[in-house]
Amino acid sequence: MNENPKKGIEEFIFEYSLFLLTSARGTVDEPRLYGALRLVDGISRLTDLYSRSAELKQDEFLMGIRAEIETHLNNAMTSDEQFIRFMDDLIVKFTDEMKRRYARPEKWS
Repeated sequence: MNENPKKGIEEFIFEYSLFLLTSARGTVDEPRLYGALRLVDGISRLTDLYSRSAELKQDEFLMGIRAEIETHLNNAMTSDEQFIRFMDDLIVKFTDEMKRRYARPEKWS
């Protein structure tokens, strides 16, 4: 996908849909972890919407996740175990962030 921020949101949605479709098709014949790799890459690509719309308030948490994904994405190609640990770590971070954003403090005491 071209990272040109001048492209409109409509083009982004079309290209992201194409990415998801070709990723889905690829999971049929590709090695097992490629599907997971494509889904994690999808998170990074989705956050590109922040650069395409002035209406979206940039989410610092998601931008930090995007930076981590871009740093660690190649682990899937070199070590299944490292990539699985990376995904597990991301899940913990998302869970903590979800609690911070949505939980009522009295429910967690």
